Amino acid sequence: MLPASHPLLYACAYRDSALVADLAHAPPPHDGGAAEDDAPAVAAALVAGAPAHHRHVTHTASGRAHAVLLAPPLVLAAVSRAPQLPSSHLLLFLRRLRCLPGNRMRDEMPRLALRLPFPDEEALAREAGEVAAAEAEAEEAERREGELARRTPKRERRARSGGAGWTWRRKLWLIVLADLVLLFVLFAAWLAVCKGFSCIGR
Repeated sequence: MLPASHPLLYACAYRDSALVADLAHAPPPHDGGAAEDDAPAVAAALVAGAPAHHRHVTHTASGRAHAVLLAPPLVLAAVSRAPQLPSSHLLLFLRRLRCLPGNRMRDEMPRLALRLPFPDEEALAREAGEVAAAEAEAEEAERREGELARRTPKRERRARSGGAGWTWRRKLWLIVLADLVLLFVLFAAWLAVCKGFSCIGR
């Protein structure tokens, strides 16, 4: 739960169509909160209506900033009070959240949200650099996982037995060649002793 004065109204993460994590807080008591109670519904509508060929969508309407980040199979959305927490800050928050493993999203979401809003442009730039580094690291981890997934145990067995099969065949050929050389030497000695094939008739 966030403090009631925090400008982030709602954030959520969906994997395919299932809600993975969400974060909301009670509206401040002096507002009445009726206008902010619909933040989860607005976020769900943003997720459902997100354009398929976009990486992210941000906009501001009715004093609120909205951000949606599409990172298949994840879709992340956030709604905030616009002047206090602009959509650029929301997008960085969602990008940072995307880098987390799914099982940690729910636990880390409040901690990351409490860092918002960034106090100045320098902090915003520093966060953007950190997020870019985290995204690169997450993409590298996904690439490595993909490579490991492509290497099935069946292929590994075949590769290992192929190497062992080659060694076995090479040894077999060496033995056959050694036998042929020995037979040729014995045949040549027999021909030399018998002076041709004259030993056969005697």
